[in-house]
Amino acid sequence: MPRNPLFSTYRTGENRVTSSTMAVFERIDLALVQELLETATGGAGELPTVSFHNQVTTDEAVPDARISARFTWWFETKTTRGAYTGEGHGRSQLRAHARQLDGDPSARLFVLTPDPARPTWFTQLDGIGPHVRDRVLWLSFRDLATATEAVVTNPARLVGEQTRFLLYELIALYEAEGLLTSDDTVIVAARSAWPEYQRLAAYVCQPERSFREGLTHFGFYADGVIQPVLARIRTHHPAVLLTHEEAERYRADGHTELAQLIGALVEEGYRPEGNSNGVILLSAPDDPDTVQLGKPVINDTVTASGRPWAWTLGQRYTSLDRLKAAARTSEL
Repeated sequence: MPRNPLFSTYRTGENRVTSSTMAVFERIDLALVQELLETATGGAGELPTVSFHNQVTTDEAVPDARISARFTWWFETKTTRGAYTGEGHGRSQLRAHARQLDGDPSARLFVLTPDPARPTWFTQLDGIGPHVRDRVLWLSFRDLATATEAVVTNPARLVGEQTRFLLYELIALYEAEGLLTSDDTVIVAARSAWPEYQRLAAYVCQPERSFREGLTHFGFYADGVIQPVLARIRTHHPAVLLTHEEAERYRADGHTELAQLIGALVEEGYRPEGNSNGVILLSAPDDPDTVQLGKPVINDTVTASGRPWAWTLGQRYTSLDRLKAAARTSEL
């Protein structure tokens, strides 16, 4: 039987993560997959899988043994935090998937998300019958990674090298996709962007620049420190044409702040007219929504030879809580 490619080449993050997870599960022992899922869901009860029985009595005979299998596991994966928080496509999609459990008591629906905690509405699962509700099981990528790490680092467990390698690679994929942490802040290299922000309360970059989902705050690494001002992210516009006509169109649509920014960028010479740029509107330095750290976070990053090195040359992610407690970048 042909197997899934180990790490999917899907470009869409959700499909890539799902396909890669299934590829690893396909290549390791089914009993281990069962253990990981049960642990990650907080003890979902015994999941039906392959069962082994000796001396099974039937109506006509007693065979020496029986191996049987009948189960269905459905998976619904979201790579965006809060995907099921409000009523909408995510919730209706989940209800439709849950209906697949009707008439099959062995079936389970696993809902895998990067949310740090189970959504509060999940315990009610409105619109899903009570005979199905207990078989819809939520788990986070962090829960699954924690269960996996517990297995592969347990010296009492005999885990083969291939299995160990596959599971570590899967965790690395989750980390690379930003699914394991609740980082809410991006810090950008900002030699010129830092003074621009202080003047414009915005970050202007190349069009379609990619940022993780779920960010709430924006910071600047400049002059060898993370500056002590963390702006609240208002809106993100991946590509904005910097023309007076476009500014008027945004103004007519009610996007006054963006229209004013376009005018300032062009008229004050920050960007040439006709450019296309990504724009993130931010709270101003003196806005109550802006977090003031009180002092900058000093960069103490060095190379292997001990030479000082920039903490970021592009963008890095961290959290407000860690930034508030840190004096140096090594503490992040």
